[in-house]
Amino acid sequence: MPAPAPSTDAATRVDQDLVARAYRKVMDRQELTKEERRALKRHEKEKEERLRRQYYNAIPQKHWREMSGRQTKVLNEQAERYGIPFGGPVISLPSVVRALHDFLAENAVKLARDDDPLMQGGGSPALERYREERAMLARLDRLEREGSLIPRDEVREALGRVATILRSAGDALGRQFGSAALDIYFEALDDAEREMQRSLGGGDDGDEQVEGEGSSDGD
Repeated sequence: MPAPAPSTDAATRVDQDLVARAYRKVMDRQELTKEERRALKRHEKEKEERLRRQYYNAIPQKHWREMSGRQTKVLNEQAERYGIPFGGPVISLPSVVRALHDFLAENAVKLARDDDPLMQGGGSPALERYREERAMLARLDRLEREGSLIPRDEVREALGRVATILRSAGDALGRQFGSAALDIYFEALDDAEREMQRSLGGGDDGDEQVEGEGSSDGD
């Protein structure tokens, strides 16, 4: 049994109708309304974005050779040696970007040794701790770039906006169900806010960050 066609909301259907009408008018060399021009502009922008992402996933190696200034043999050798997938006849740019940044994160300590004399050779326990801290900073940098690490102040600001929305909803509940229900609601909301403050810390540590649920310690 074939899968049902995806449903479209009313706004999308209206936009589709406007775009179809705009194309007909363009073919007939008629003047477009403001709404039709806006809908056509949105449609063209979405189409351009869709095609751009499609092209990102299938870059011919000929183009990659031209951009990199490397021959096919060199590209294949580098792909095999470093595990970055730019070998083969067609190259996926998102895969290459992810592999490149994973490579940099995994080798951050090794790559930093050229610039930092403290990262070279043996050393004391203090130097080992320093190197461990450098590795941890590299990992935190990778998590932040991957979107798994969120600054605490951004989390607090987002939760504050959510609390404002919930309090507005509480006012509406109070008007409908009375002050007793409103008191229970706001008491629970205050408890939730205190728990969030306890979990995230209450100090002015805006530069601190919290690791998102989607992150892992596999590195």
